[in-house]
Amino acid sequence: MSKQSSLLIYTTKYRLGGHQFPVVAETLAAEIRANGGDVVTRAVESKRDVLQAIAEIRDAGKTIREFVFVGHSGMYGPMFGTVAMPEQFSPYEWEQMDIPFAEDGSARFYCCRSARWFAPFFARTFNVPAYGFFWYTTFSKSKEKYVSVGDSTDSPMYTIGCKGRKSHGLAAAAKKRLGFMPAEEMKRFEPRPPDGDTSYDHVAELYDAAFVDIRVRQDEWKWLNEHLPSGKFDQLDIGCGNGALLHALSDRTNSGVGVDESGGILERARIKNAENKHLSFTKIDGPVLPFPDDSFDVVTSLMSFRYLDWDPLLAEIKRVMRPGGKFLIIDMVTVPPKFGEYPRLLTDKLKTMKNQRANATFNAALNRLVSHPDWKKMVEYNPIRSEHEMKWYLESRFPGQKMEILNMAYHSRIVAFDSGPVENGVEVKLTYP
Repeated sequence: MSKQSSLLIYTTKYRLGGHQFPVVAETLAAEIRANGGDVVTRAVESKRDVLQAIAEIRDAGKTIREFVFVGHSGMYGPMFGTVAMPEQFSPYEWEQMDIPFAEDGSARFYCCRSARWFAPFFARTFNVPAYGFFWYTTFSKSKEKYVSVGDSTDSPMYTIGCKGRKSHGLAAAAKKRLGFMPAEEMKRFEPRPPDGDTSYDHVAELYDAAFVDIRVRQDEWKWLNEHLPSGKFDQLDIGCGNGALLHALSDRTNSGVGVDESGGILERARIKNAENKHLSFTKIDGPVLPFPDDSFDVVTSLMSFRYLDWDPLLAEIKRVMRPGGKFLIIDMVTVPPKFGEYPRLLTDKLKTMKNQRANATFNAALNRLVSHPDWKKMVEYNPIRSEHEMKWYLESRFPGQKMEILNMAYHSRIVAFDSGPVENGVEVKLTYP
């Protein structure tokens, strides 16, 4: 019996096309068998299912020749569960995982945009070559070019990367539908460390120069003041950066604690808040908060939730908050405007231009920050999430609470979310660990 096996996992419940992913999985499995390989296929609808499939290979004394995923994904990798209750392994969770790869093992991800962040992350995490698609994926009868399958479940069927309306507009959509759009070749990533600093450390000075006073972000500041508790409160700010938010709220807090993974930016925060003795700043590494239970009345995350390890960190946030406390999130997400949103887009663009003129110093400093090569490198390794990823996640964990749009741009928008009393959130029994 072979001591190596390919593990091919796929989803059926998450979003559209679930009934077609098993057909794609069996098409790929047949190709592996035709080349003399052994393959195990499993439908996986949760993180626990994935871990169990890996454990079965390990318990059988085998190693994984090729790890294959077929399904939907977000920017940070494969999605499981359903839109109503989505699950996704966080980077931290992948890093804790033991996958028994063979010496010549590899991984392939047949899902949207897996080449943009996840495949290279997986390659360097597990020390194997990994393949993914840069563009959005679609079902096709051919693996060389797009050939529509409609709602069919006939074999063979493939998931291919392909330019289309979402990425290249109506002209690409027409070319695709006419059968002239070639399939994207999967991109291969070698297991190598990042080619530059992926933290905020190298841009700490530029960041500090831009965010001298966080109140210059008028939409965000207005929303926060409408949702913060009345009276004095104890605050935890996650991803605190240079401490600008805690500084601006210092006269309203009994105590304020900022946490961040960047030691360089925390030094800026300590200098900025040297006179505020009730504020402190702590470096963290991973989704563990070094505070006792019931320590805070409010937890904030301003422009940082997109980078965080959502499920494990949310469990920690709920632990350190007092009953009645709430989690306030403001962040940037990517999404093109829908046709009906153009009036709002125009209004927000005019408002943004007015604010830029009124705050020219801030705007110039912000442009220096986001145009700097070190900032671009950091964003490459810590990409922005899509709107639906954050919306579906937060609204599923806190039923009845809705994500709000504060400001729209052409390809992104600022959103905000108030959890309400955290004890009213769903007590999710995480399927990992």
